[in-house]
Amino acid sequence: MAGPDLSPVIELLEKRRSDDWHEGAQCYVSWRGETLLDVATGESRPGRALEPDDLMLWYSAGKPFTTVAVLQLWERGQLGLDDPIADYVDGWGNGKERCTIRHVLTHTGGFPMYNRGDIFDEDLPYDEIVRRIAESEARWEPGTAAGYHPASGWKILGAVVARADGRPIERYVREEICAPLSLDDVWMGVPEDEQADLGDRLSPVHWKGHSLLGRDEDGGFRMVPYRIDEVHNEPWFVAKVEPGGGMRGSARSLASLYESLLGYGPPVLEPRTVEVMGAVHRLRLKDQLFQTSIAWGLGVQREFTGGTGRRAFGHGGMASSRGLADPECGLAFAVVANGLPGVLDAEQRLFEVTDAIYTALGDGVAAIRQEAKPVAEAFGFST
Repeated sequence: MAGPDLSPVIELLEKRRSDDWHEGAQCYVSWRGETLLDVATGESRPGRALEPDDLMLWYSAGKPFTTVAVLQLWERGQLGLDDPIADYVDGWGNGKERCTIRHVLTHTGGFPMYNRGDIFDEDLPYDEIVRRIAESEARWEPGTAAGYHPASGWKILGAVVARADGRPIERYVREEICAPLSLDDVWMGVPEDEQADLGDRLSPVHWKGHSLLGRDEDGGFRMVPYRIDEVHNEPWFVAKVEPGGGMRGSARSLASLYESLLGYGPPVLEPRTVEVMGAVHRLRLKDQLFQTSIAWGLGVQREFTGGTGRRAFGHGGMASSRGLADPECGLAFAVVANGLPGVLDAEQRLFEVTDAIYTALGDGVAAIRQEAKPVAEAFGFST
């Protein structure tokens, strides 16, 4: 029998390339452990086709690798989810004393640092960034409010892993997660000598209109162009260890983590730990950055556009990517684009790909699918 027809996914990615939302994109889909799609469309850079095994910047879609690292140490009894961060990070305080590992995993830790000089794009040593975060003032009492921590929270989780295990987070992830999954080409910071060896396989990111909320000269707020291409392709940034947004690999590699969590690959977590990770740990708490009440698991999203299953979990990456597992139907997929358009356009791209994948699976997922609400409605912009 012929498998599900996923050609609409490729057509959507090609259409959005013609709309100048990206130069190229990768997509990988597996269902119940069987690969259905592993494709790259468009170009990495002018004149060079994007290949399925090229390394793409995942942005926050890579966060679950650090989450898995934390949960592995929890399984081994080397840390507790309700341990105070202060037990692992020197100088932790300034209103954040009650912050726990669980708070950070659910983005309720109180130190998001957005619109306050976030250190994601600064060329600073890891320990210096941790020191600055440790000394920063809490925005709210930990656990009492929510706000997405784009980089700061996972920088701290990386420090927690290093203190609990003894290895820096990038080495831990390579040895304890990537190695068992045979992900030799997944990096949390690509050393400059490795960059030279990888050459054109390192796909640059392209600015396609992405913007972030910023302050104008009068103290008001407005959307400001975020020229990721001027920083995130620089060799020092490619080498920088960023647990919250700096991992690189292929869409296939990103989806391999989710295949493992679903039981279709070498295990990196016990099944009961995966259940804990994907359960809802934060509900009906409005996110101060996104201005929505998205449900969260431990270090993973529990709500997505595009009509996923009710128990789907995973993570998106800034205006570019999404990795997802759906335990009710055995679906794992990842899509990564190398162009970052405006916020709604980027979400529309993810909506379309997600909807197309679930639609292709037809009756196999119909009973567990949620409504695929239009992006504007899902973001609260409907009339």
